[in-house]
Amino acid sequence: MISGFPGESQEDFQELYRFVNEMEFDRLGVFPYSQEEDTVAAQLPDQIAEEVKAARRDELMELQQAIAFEKAEAMIGKKLTVIVEGRVVEEDVYVTRTYRDAPDVDGYLFLHTDRELMSGDFVQACVTDFNAYDLIGEISTE
Repeated sequence: MISGFPGESQEDFQELYRFVNEMEFDRLGVFPYSQEEDTVAAQLPDQIAEEVKAARRDELMELQQAIAFEKAEAMIGKKLTVIVEGRVVEEDVYVTRTYRDAPDVDGYLFLHTDRELMSGDFVQACVTDFNAYDLIGEISTE
């Protein structure tokens, strides 16, 4: 989402905040509007101050972080199929992704196992914990 588009009022922002709070997105990025030369939006009246754009972005991202943490906590105990992307050097931890995670954008599921896995393998994982935007798990025994 974009915060601080020209003409965005405090009421507009509060409506967006309520929308994000109600929708509880799994993933959400918020970026302050950036005025680009030779665009229609750059010529619009009521440009928003950089500090206001940044503050609105921060407020939305703080809300989203709380939502993301609640959703991650709710994943504990869930069993998921994950794809192995690689291994943490000299540790029994693999970097994996679930069906919910886009490459190079979203978080990971860090899989603890002493099994030998290869990049590209699909395995069943049980989520045991989370850390910020990443999940932590182990090989599912079921």
